Amino acid sequence: MTDQKTKYSDDPSAELLATAGLVTMLGAVMAGVIAVVTLGGGNILLAGALGSVALISFAASLVLFTFDSKRSEGAPLPFPSWLRAEPETAAELS
Repeated sequence: MTDQKTKYSDDPSAELLATAGLVTMLGAVMAGVIAVVTLGGGNILLAGALGSVALISFAASLVLFTFDSKRSEGAPLPFPSWLRAEPETAAELS
């Protein structure tokens, strides 16, 4: 088995961007679910506020994922760096 070392494995900022993106995405999902439940309960003002928080958190997570993808080698998709295929593996497939 070969030891493949990636460029971003020792970079703490890449880990920070990916983790912050996942945490904000989790916050967006939770705020969205609570907004829907609150809307079902009849509190439109609170549901609107939580829906706004969900949209802002979702947009922030996409921004963080985009910054993370631009840090690594040519990956245009807004995925965390550790979810992408290795460049050597992708080259071997094609």
